[in-house]
Amino acid sequence: MVATGLLGLGVAACGNASVSSNTTLAPVGQGLPKGGPDPGVTSNSITVGALATESGALAPGFGEIVEGAEAYFDMVNAEGGVNGRKIYLKYNENDGNSNTNDTTLARNLVEEYHVFAVVGVGTPFFTGAPFLAQTNTPTFGYVVTTQWDDAPSLFGAYGSFLGYATEEPTAGLTAAEFHAKSVAVLAYNFTASSQPCSELAAGIKHYGYHLAFEDLNFGIGGSPDADVRQMVADHVDLVFSCMEGTDNLAFSEAMHQYGLKTHFVWLNGYSQQVIKANGSIMNGVVFFEQHVPFEAATQFPGKYPAVTQYMDAMKKYFPNDPQWVYDDTAIQGWISADQFVTGLRAIGRDVTQTRLIDAINDETDFTAGGLEPPLNWRNAHSGYGPGPFCGADVEDENGVTHVIFNHGSSVFICIPLNSDKPVPAPPGTPGG
Repeated sequence: MVATGLLGLGVAACGNASVSSNTTLAPVGQGLPKGGPDPGVTSNSITVGALATESGALAPGFGEIVEGAEAYFDMVNAEGGVNGRKIYLKYNENDGNSNTNDTTLARNLVEEYHVFAVVGVGTPFFTGAPFLAQTNTPTFGYVVTTQWDDAPSLFGAYGSFLGYATEEPTAGLTAAEFHAKSVAVLAYNFTASSQPCSELAAGIKHYGYHLAFEDLNFGIGGSPDADVRQMVADHVDLVFSCMEGTDNLAFSEAMHQYGLKTHFVWLNGYSQQVIKANGSIMNGVVFFEQHVPFEAATQFPGKYPAVTQYMDAMKKYFPNDPQWVYDDTAIQGWISADQFVTGLRAIGRDVTQTRLIDAINDETDFTAGGLEPPLNWRNAHSGYGPGPFCGADVEDENGVTHVIFNHGSSVFICIPLNSDKPVPAPPGTPGG
């Protein structure tokens, strides 16, 4: 599995993430080291921290990773914890959309608060990564930069290697599924957005489809009208976007206004609230997922219990925040917490950071309990591995979303690195 590195600025969040009022915090005196084997570990507790962008322009789509991690820990603690210890996410640091703050707060978590691990990193820059890697602090979260690459102690929800080569076959496969005749690609003029969409554009041409329109220089918050008018003139019937959710929605509205009926692939920005509020305008919008889609729980009852468990826990522990239930960033927080707990269970009572890191890096088939295709940590830090690469797609039809391209109840479609032809999913893939 490979992190796609798409810009994660979606409209999924409606407000900034915050520590839940019902989240279990460490009792006074239990969260700090008391002569335990490593920082943050006592005989009955493990204290961790989080580092996310929870305020500022880029907060939506990042900060809610903390809620997903909190819900998972609340569930585990309600079951008695891990090997006799409960896990407390006690320190939740908000970098406020500042790369300087990000580095400072990463140091605070380690040097001032003495956390055992950082579980729930959601930030568009993660300048604190080198420090956390240097201090061998187990770190888990949302990968959008190459800071995660080649660091054995940094674990992304879908792998830590940020690569774009999988975009080409993804573009070819999607164009084939939709029988596209004329394709457009949209992105901003900075690398995190333009590079993946440049690869998508290359894939469209490589696999023999017509790239009719390409704008990799769109300004954040700009008017989409000129681009949409050109796409109408070019008879575009498939659009890929590597932009954030607000601008994607503006394009959907403009397409609706100018009568452009097309499939519109958003590579981020999934939000049930936005979909329901703009169902007809977003008709034909497609979302690419690296986890079992939320829709699979009802579309294929009983087939994907892990996603049902996630949604039930989010409803239970965040009853006043229903937006987190169907949130692609929140579920990465849940997956990150699951990865942390899976490692803890593997090493037993002798808890050290080094033993945890080694145990996780020896895993070859992590699926977060059935939420994602098997992840092999022996090659997920520094390369693509053998593949294939799997994802799932969801489409909006007038406010109702459903899984597409599925084969029966199998939601994941898998492709090799250099081909747009689907191949069987790896053994252990959920739904396989």
